[in-house]
Amino acid sequence: MDENKISISWDDLRTRKVEQRVSAMQAMRRNREYAQITDAAPEPPKRLKNLWYNAAIYMSLFGLLGGLAAWGCGTMLHFKNSARIEARNAKGEIEKVRSDVLLTPENRSMIVDQMAREFRNNPYFVIYVNEAMSDAQKKAAIERISTRDKNREFISNVLVFGISGMLIAMFLSFAEPLVSRNIPSAIINGSVGATLGIVGGVIVALFAEKLYAALGGVDGSVTSGRQIFARSIQWGVVGLFLTLGPGLVMRNGKKLLIGATGGLAGGAVGGALFDVIRNMTGSQDLSWLVGLGCIGLVAGLASALVESAAKSGWLKVTAGLIAGKQFILYRNPTFIGSSPDNQIYLFKDPSVGRRHAAIHIVNGGCELEDLPLGVATTVNGRPISRTRLRGGDQIQVGGTRFVFQEKQPSDLAPKRNGRKR
Repeated sequence: MDENKISISWDDLRTRKVEQRVSAMQAMRRNREYAQITDAAPEPPKRLKNLWYNAAIYMSLFGLLGGLAAWGCGTMLHFKNSARIEARNAKGEIEKVRSDVLLTPENRSMIVDQMAREFRNNPYFVIYVNEAMSDAQKKAAIERISTRDKNREFISNVLVFGISGMLIAMFLSFAEPLVSRNIPSAIINGSVGATLGIVGGVIVALFAEKLYAALGGVDGSVTSGRQIFARSIQWGVVGLFLTLGPGLVMRNGKKLLIGATGGLAGGAVGGALFDVIRNMTGSQDLSWLVGLGCIGLVAGLASALVESAAKSGWLKVTAGLIAGKQFILYRNPTFIGSSPDNQIYLFKDPSVGRRHAAIHIVNGGCELEDLPLGVATTVNGRPISRTRLRGGDQIQVGGTRFVFQEKQPSDLAPKRNGRKR
């Protein structure tokens, strides 16, 4: 037998000394990996990249793109008002022409005759302009036609509000995860948002026109502030359903309220401009473009601004692939890791475990916990197991560095005479 050979039995391998040696070697490897990460000087985030990661910028942009997509689909599908609404609009235009003192009788007659030819196939218009019928007869005839067209108008409203809501809600819902390059979450959020947009369209289609009429809205004229208010409320209700997707996915009431506030604001602005643009330009398509664009743009911007004002604790990435991105802490706990299931997704980093660390929201603040699935998590350069976070703490997870920020009680206190109480 060769005397230089060493024989090791199975019992020898299972001794405590061998286990301790293996653990020590694993710890040394982790420390070397961590040293390589932390020794590398972080590249400062570029100004344009910081701008892209600003929530107000990307939420406004995605909301506007959603509005443009909704308008584009509506244009391709030739969305139109119902025959009853078109007839009311035409009737209003005729009344304005007849009352315009700047027009000669010949010009008035020519314009009215032209509109009469244009809408001669509209049964509501024929009734509206039939001077041989009394008001009671007109009302009875219109009710008979309305009953016949009721289902068709409902389907039309569902298409208009449902498809528009679906596209705007989808773009707003997947904006946050898409910017963070979390494709699986973007698909989930976008699907939930699109579903809510369709549901919202169906719900609103049930009462949109009734709500508009009940609030004093009369198609074809914007001379009354009450009409603009009525349209704003009508579209504001539509907007409520556009930004609820992320809050429902996260099952977070605060996020849900923020989304509803942004959607309501966007819908109100878009509705207020809808009839104004139509009367100024005479273009139904342009009014839809401005209205839907404003809903998406303002809903996204308002959501971001309200979210920023309401946040209490957040992480800002100062080094790494997504440097400049900000993560507001809603979920308890908020997980950090290389799996798309995490709320903070760190991709393309082999030193980050699938579920690497967790932030726990506790009374009065937040705590960071290291989960033993990657290199050590550090706070201000020191490895931690679980520690309380303070504003300004530097957190290192793999190759990504965060700064923890929080609003102090003094930041939230009301002011008196320009000073905080």
